[in-house]
Amino acid sequence: MEENKSENIKKESFSKEIKEELTSNIYSKEVATSILSSFLRCNGELILSKNEERIIVKTENAKIAKFIYKLLKDVFINNNIKLSFSYRKNMRFNKSYEYIINILSSIDEVIDKLSIFNLDDKIPYLLTNSEKKIRGYIIGLFLVSGSCSNPKSSNYHFEIYTHDEKYSKNILSLIKNKIKVYPFDFKMIKRRNNYVLYLKRSDQIASFLAYMDANQSSLTYEGYRLDRDVKNNVNRQENLDIYNYKKVIKNSEELINIINLIDKKLGIKNIVNEKLRELCYLRKEYPESSYNDLALLLSEKLSKPISKSNINHLVIKIREMGEKFKD
Repeated sequence: MEENKSENIKKESFSKEIKEELTSNIYSKEVATSILSSFLRCNGELILSKNEERIIVKTENAKIAKFIYKLLKDVFINNNIKLSFSYRKNMRFNKSYEYIINILSSIDEVIDKLSIFNLDDKIPYLLTNSEKKIRGYIIGLFLVSGSCSNPKSSNYHFEIYTHDEKYSKNILSLIKNKIKVYPFDFKMIKRRNNYVLYLKRSDQIASFLAYMDANQSSLTYEGYRLDRDVKNNVNRQENLDIYNYKKVIKNSEELINIINLIDKKLGIKNIVNEKLRELCYLRKEYPESSYNDLALLLSEKLSKPISKSNINHLVIKIREMGEKFKD
C-alpha cells in the first residue's frame, strides 16, 4: 500500500513537471487558441442565469492557472475581456489550493472562437487543421487530465482522459490519423467513468513528450530509460556469463572424471593420438578453461593451429574412449 502511494506521488510529481514546462513555452495566437479550446471544453463551466453570465475555470496548479489567464488575455485582447483570478483552500481532499478564473465578459465571443459548450462531440476543425494547432489542442488536454509515470519507474505509462466516450474516440482518431511526425500507438480503455487514451511503450512516451514540446521532460525520460536498458543488458550479460561459467565447470568435471577413468585403465601417457593425449593433460590442468581457451593452449603446446571445433571433436573422442572402459 505504501509502495503504491509513493509511486503515485512520483507520477504526480513528474506529470506536474511536464505541465509546468509546457506552460513556460511561448505559443503563437493560433496555437494558444487551440490550447484554450480543449482546456475549457474539458475544464470549463458555463454559468447562465438572470443575474449572471460567466465561465468558470478551476485548477489546482498555480502555474497552469496563470498560464490560462495569460492566454485568455492574449487571444481575446481585442474583445476587452474581463477576468477575475482567485484561489481558495480545498478542504475536501488534500487541502491543496484551488485556483479559479472567472470569465465575466465577452462570453459569446469566447464560446464561438473556442468552439466550446457545443452539444456534439466533434473536435473543432478550424482549431485542429494544422500540425501546430493539433499540438496545441493536445497540450490543452494534457494540462487538464494528462499524467505520465515517473521515468525512474519501470512501469511506463502515459495517459489523457475525458468523461465522454465519443469525444475520446475523436481525439484518438485525431492523433492516429492527423499527426504525421510519428505513428503514436495510443489505446483506449474505460476506467470507472473516464475514457482513457494511453501509451505503454517508453520510446513512444518520450517521443510524445517531445511532440508536445516538453523537450526537457522528454530528455529526462529518455535518459532514465536508456540507463535502465543499459543496466538490464549488463545484468543479462552477467547472468549469461554466470550460466556459461557454471556450464563450463559442469562439463569440465564430467570430462575430467572420464579422463581419470582412462588414466586408470590405460594411462594418459599411453594414448597414441598426440592431440587427445595433450588435451587430457590440459583439461585436468585447466578445469575452468573454455573450449576457446583450450584451443589456444593446445595450439601453443603443439605449435600448430587448433580450432574450437577441433577441441569439440577431440572431446567427443575422449568420451567415446571412456565408454569403452566403463564396467
